[in-house]
Amino acid sequence: MPLFDDEVSACAARLLGDSGFTRLLAVPSIPVNSPQGFRYPLRTRTADGSEWYLRSWGTDFRTVSRSWLRRGLCASFSLGWAVMPEGQTDRLLMIEAFGTDGSATAARKESALDAVAPYVCRTTVAEGEQWGRTTLRIAALLRPGPRTTDGSAPRDR
Repeated sequence: MPLFDDEVSACAARLLGDSGFTRLLAVPSIPVNSPQGFRYPLRTRTADGSEWYLRSWGTDFRTVSRSWLRRGLCASFSLGWAVMPEGQTDRLLMIEAFGTDGSATAARKESALDAVAPYVCRTTVAEGEQWGRTTLRIAALLRPGPRTTDGSAPRDR
């Protein structure tokens, strides 16, 4: 998982933070029966029969619990490993925001998309309602960070 060790992920994270988004950990998998209701788009069954959500591409995710909203969290993001249609990545950015009305969500959407626009190569957006609030979910694939001629990131030298 990237630890914001390249210019692209560090800049995207900083700009989202500056725009009022709180960074959450990029948990790679969650049990389907999570008591908090967390979920990711991809669901799989393990050899022992248990079902898990895998961090994956799409907007059918929930990375925030209702209790966190009651404590004041209204906009968050996580960046890390995920399953993509074409394979694995360590550059999936998941953004989630909640508002009391459509205009608040629209402003968050504009703020988030503007902040990450220079750093993404693909996005998908979903808006809806959950827990009596308008919701925004964005999945964005960050473009690769700059590399040197030997393949290392600039800070690895």
